[in-house]
Parts: sequence; structure tokens; C-alpha cells
Amino acid sequence: MLDNAYAIVQSDGVRPDAFYPAGPRAREAFILRMGMEGQWGVEVRDRCPLTIVAVRSGSCMVKRGRKIVEARQGQVVVIYGSSAYEVLSNNNRPRREGAGSFYVIGPGQQCHKASGLAVKQELRQGVRAWGNAPDGGDQLLVGTFTTTSAVADLVCEGTDLAVIDDEAVWQWAELLAAQAQILGAAQQVVLDRLLDILATCALQHLPGAGVLPAAAPGIGEAVAAMWAEPARAWSVAELARRASMSRSAFSAAFHQAMGAGPMGYLTRLRLALAHDAVRSGNAPLSLIAREVGYSSPFALSAAFRRVYSASPSALRSTISG
Repeated sequence: MLDNAYAIVQSDGVRPDAFYPAGPRAREAFILRMGMEGQWGVEVRDRCPLTIVAVRSGSCMVKRGRKIVEARQGQVVVIYGSSAYEVLSNNNRPRREGAGSFYVIGPGQQCHKASGLAVKQELRQGVRAWGNAPDGGDQLLVGTFTTTSAVADLVCEGTDLAVIDDEAVWQWAELLAAQAQILGAAQQVVLDRLLDILATCALQHLPGAGVLPAAAPGIGEAVAAMWAEPARAWSVAELARRASMSRSAFSAAFHQAMGAGPMGYLTRLRLALAHDAVRSGNAPLSLIAREVGYSSPFALSAAFRRVYSASPSALRSTISG
């Protein structure tokens, strides 16, 4: 799935890192260890597109609109999209009016109380640490991306909040938490890469990466096959065989589970991989086209322009400029 999208291309004499790995990529990401006690709440309005919250002890709930998820120690919350959300204690939500432990985080991670009074140094608790109690019962690790990737957007589509309960994901969260306590000249680079891995592992558990409920048997296998070999000349019939379903039943079940037909989803996957390769690497368009299943760079450019309203070369020149 997502890890297969990280395949390294070494053909045609291109440097191994030229075909840039698809997926979230942190650059000077915001990483914070958060210690809270009592009834507390934080409303986040930072407009960042992707945040990972790991509950290291205690618990919390995350609310966005009418949707609420609860997470306990050892679980990770994926928060996708730039709209505001709240992270709250599970022991009753604090009153906003006059609440000493309700805070608002704005763009640039600026913090103030619900009343509008700026909070400066009083909540700082050390290296990348913040909260109303450094040894409080609720200990969270927060990692925020300022940008995402086309592949991450595809995987997260339709999922604005999700709780991940997986031991392998949790081990990366613990390693990131340990490294977040260290100061050093190159430490931000270490933290960025660890956050990349944590986010990628967490996103592998979302429906867009093929992890689907029991109500959609076989569809996950078909999605995983597309991710593993996006350049393959897949047909609906072959994917239906992978799912052990008839073609008609497979097409209907796939659309219900993924929000698009099999070939439509495959096209979106190929173009998302191509977008991230163009945006972040220096591989020639002919190589990218071949790696994502297009017969020529011209065919890729035409499809790319229809979806992203710009050619691959225009996107690359905009970024490099």
C-alpha cells in the first residue's frame, strides 16, 4: 500500500532518490509533547492539513463538527483537513467562559485563552513541551504537517478523523516522543523524518489505503494490488478475480467502498503518484510516466492537466521558481 508507493527507481541512470517517495513529507514540522491535567480543552485553528496525535498516557477526545472520536493510551488519532477541531479531556468538557484550561491555537501555533488573552511562557514546560501540567495524567504527542502530498490526500479523502490502534504505529510514536526531548543542530531533520514514518504507517490503516471493513470483502485486496503495481495494465475483470467476485458485483462493491469505480480510482492513484514525483523530485517525465502506467509523457501530461489544471512541467517550474 503506502509503503509500496515508496519504491525507489534506479533505472535509466537516474539517481536512486530521483523518483521522490510519495506520501506526507514534513519540513520543519511542528512537534510538541503536551501534558494536561483536570478538565482541559484546546481548539485548533492552525489551518494545517494533517495532524497526528498520539496518546502516551491517559486519554482524550477529538471533536470536529458533530463527529467525536475518543482515544486512550497507545492509540493514535489522524486529523485530516484544515478546518478547526478540538482536543479535549475525557472527564467532561471544560466551560469556555472563564475556563483556565481552555486554549485556542491559531495560525503559526499562536496560543491564547478563549477570552482572547495571549498565552506566552506560562505553558512552556521544556524542550518541545507544553501544557498546564508537565506530569499530568493526559500526555499527548502532537505532530503537525504544514503541507501534505497528493497521495496522502487520496488516502485521507473522506476521513477527517480516525483512531489507529496498532502496535507498529505506536512504536514509531514512542521513538518520535523520545527524540522530541533532544536538542541538536540536526534534530529537526530527525524529527521530520520520524514524523513522516509515523504518519505513513498510520495512514496505511485508513480506507483509502485499502484497509476496509468486513462489509467490503475482497476490495482491500484489489486496492492493495493497484498500490503494489500502479503501472500494470489492470482491467476490471482481473481486479474482480483478485477480489474473488464477479465483475458486476466487484464494480458495485468497489464504488460503494471507495467512492469511485475501479478504473477511476486507479487513474487517481497514478496521477497522485505522478504529482508527488513531479513536485518533489527531478526524475524525467518519461520515467515518471512509465512508472505510473502511462504510455508516454504526452499521455501523462494530458491526464495531469485535466485533474490539476496545470501541466507537470508548469507545476515543477512553479515549485523550483
